[in-house]
Amino acid sequence: MLFQQLEYLLKFIVANGSFSGYASELNLIKEQRAASIQKQTMGQLVGKYLETTNPEYQESSEEFEEAKEAFISFKFSTECDAVYFKTKKDALAQMVSDRNELVHHMLPKFDTNSLESCNQIGKQLDEQRGKIIGEINELRQKVNSLQEGNKTLAEFLNSDEGKKQFELSWLRQSPLVLMLRDIAVQTARADGWASITKASQLIRQQAPEEVALLKERYGHKSLKALILAAEVFDVHEEPTKKGIRVLYRLKSGCELSNA
Repeated sequence: MLFQQLEYLLKFIVANGSFSGYASELNLIKEQRAASIQKQTMGQLVGKYLETTNPEYQESSEEFEEAKEAFISFKFSTECDAVYFKTKKDALAQMVSDRNELVHHMLPKFDTNSLESCNQIGKQLDEQRGKIIGEINELRQKVNSLQEGNKTLAEFLNSDEGKKQFELSWLRQSPLVLMLRDIAVQTARADGWASITKASQLIRQQAPEEVALLKERYGHKSLKALILAAEVFDVHEEPTKKGIRVLYRLKSGCELSNA
């Protein structure tokens, strides 16, 4: 029963400690991950769990050509030094060995007619119990921390601020905003301002499909409205002889990547 508790806690941490994907696909991704974890042996679970503890472990990042919506990545890990990792790795490896010994090999060694054999088995199981309970208590603390982390993330995602930040995150990495950024830099005047009219002409030449789907895909009727919504550009109206010229530039300190 104690080994089953240990295995259950490992499964929970491995299944819920790391996930990534588009917002609309997260529930399915988590369900599929949990289902695959259920089929893994205790040895495999320990290996996956140790990845979150290894100070040298570097998780590969998922790459995608174009963000079609908000992409969420969550990872729960334990910071430690090399000494702790080695100690934990050895302890959990021993847990796996003890569990396999108990399930597959202990019964043939147990003589029910021998008091000495009963005492020996009892002593051995008592020693194992103390070690397992120590690991269970540590894993329970991590499960509690993981649950708190997931709860905090869920509350943020469902909050008005969370929804706004996801919208901004997607918008700032969208093709149109990235093009507007590049054009602002490449066509800037000596004073740093670029013409929205010029930007519109260049975008219509280079990506007419994006402009055609501006309202449907981005939720805005004009490039100016999109520029204001992204919150990474300054906008300035400059008087001219014929009326008003609308200019824009990257806000100071704002850096957008193409990744």
